[in-house]
Amino acid sequence: MKPISLDSSLRWLAGLLLLAGSIAPPLRAAEETELKDDSGKTIIRYVAEIPRGIAPAGTTDPARQVGLFLCFPEHDRPTGDELLPVRESLQRLGIRDGYVLLAGHPQGRKFGAADHEPIEKLIAWAKKNYPINPRRVYMYGKGEGGKISGEFAMAHPQLVTASITYSWGWWTMPSELKEPIDALNSAPEFYMVLGMRDLSHHITTVRDTYGRVNEKGYHVIYREFDDLGARTYHPTSNDDAIQWVTRLRNKNVAPSSQELSLLKHPGKGAERYFSALALVGGAPAGAVVQTLLDSKDAGVRAAAAETCRQAIFGEATITALAGKLSDPSPEVRRAAILALAANANWRSEAAQQALIGLVTKPDKAVDRADRVSAVDALGQAVKFQVKGVHQDPPVFRALVSLLDDKDEELRVMAANILAPIRDRDFRGDLGRPERKSPDGGWQRWLDGITAKAAGFRKDYEVCAAGNRDSQGPVDLYCKGGSYLRKEPATAFQYTLQAAEQGYVPAQAAAGIMYAVGKGVQQDYAEAGKWWIKAAEGGHVLAANNVSMLYRSGVGVRPDPAVADKWAKFVAEHNTNAAH
Repeated sequence: MKPISLDSSLRWLAGLLLLAGSIAPPLRAAEETELKDDSGKTIIRYVAEIPRGIAPAGTTDPARQVGLFLCFPEHDRPTGDELLPVRESLQRLGIRDGYVLLAGHPQGRKFGAADHEPIEKLIAWAKKNYPINPRRVYMYGKGEGGKISGEFAMAHPQLVTASITYSWGWWTMPSELKEPIDALNSAPEFYMVLGMRDLSHHITTVRDTYGRVNEKGYHVIYREFDDLGARTYHPTSNDDAIQWVTRLRNKNVAPSSQELSLLKHPGKGAERYFSALALVGGAPAGAVVQTLLDSKDAGVRAAAAETCRQAIFGEATITALAGKLSDPSPEVRRAAILALAANANWRSEAAQQALIGLVTKPDKAVDRADRVSAVDALGQAVKFQVKGVHQDPPVFRALVSLLDDKDEELRVMAANILAPIRDRDFRGDLGRPERKSPDGGWQRWLDGITAKAAGFRKDYEVCAAGNRDSQGPVDLYCKGGSYLRKEPATAFQYTLQAAEQGYVPAQAAAGIMYAVGKGVQQDYAEAGKWWIKAAEGGHVLAANNVSMLYRSGVGVRPDPAVADKWAKFVAEHNTNAAH
């Protein structure tokens, strides 16, 4: 064998090292360090992962700016524990170079109110040292880290665009004493994930939190996964959540002058979509997209529709996009359906309603193929809900209606989409016919998921009779309901009066209003008082909340006996009341 010279060996090693460097993750990882104030006192312990080749701090070019992910761990875990799922998801999505990742450590063993100021300072430090776009700041947390991600985002909507939380919940919410939460125009958004292999008290806590966040009025995507345990590395949910969150922009931070310049000159959509508009994102860019959707050029309209799949612009833009379902160009209609599918998956009501209208009203379809594509889009919209929590009953109602459609292909598609619901465990060799509907039939199932999704709001069905002007408890309760979305304090006063007169639905409503701070200062002790009254009156959902409250001990002294009593009541009276 020919001997290998030392020089050639070194050259070979150098080449290998060069190759290794070229495929290494494009970031600078650091050990845990400390952010300190001018006196040298530690503000917060953190770990940072910074993309290689990042632009200098102060860069104003939107294309060279980056987003910021704040990642927070479970208690008793390493500070950087939740960097992995975020980093790997960004890598898979091909956008890792566009984000600074910072992991923060709690001030004590668990995150709480004392962590808000240090996190604010960590965000300020990141903006000072890296080219962070303030409209692209997101939170991600597991357990206690999920708790602070939820609480901090609610308390600081001017800083945080949206939060992704796993495996735990949160209790502190801003009280709506004057203005209501505006989910569309100013509030942060939430993506909550629960693994069914997690601890049992984590499962009940996350479900309880989802109920309260939903009743509060926030836009929340909630997923449950049978294959997910206590850790958050879970590519299926990670990628869906991070694709969603990175398309959002902070509703309370105006675009910079450089971003506004991009809106004036969005380009020609040469990349199949308008990348500059997707980069700016949010309602301001959405207004430009709406204009382009009305272009005389079909290519421009198609690119504008595709842009709605690359970014989230708000419901007004989705409504405009829905108008393209009747566009004369098949390319435009196809792009619109694909974009509506993506937004429907992330619970855009406008997107869901547009697709429902197309599949349930055959005369609305320009071409039969569009209707087929729209059914496929609804399948995409419920791909996680079908085996998890059925957040959007109208979509399922539309799919069920297709089971009797004249078009065989649509019947097959709907039946297969709904298969996990009607016969989840069926196999062809079980020796029995496949069930065509869930136990009790489709209508009963739809009624059940509709009631569950409505929560406490279902009780307001009594108000459908029309104007109510008396001072009786039902009328007072209905007056309160009419003010919920515009004057929460007035809504609470009417509701409380009805509750004091002994009207059980009003007592339940007063409880949830105290629990989430809807028109009154948040107070879990008062919430418990009214929920117990409602539970004693037979209100099953209130009983479920009593059980959760006295098990968690938030605002009240924990009492396992009380919790067990009302949990038993719920199980005996209506299993649909609890998730």
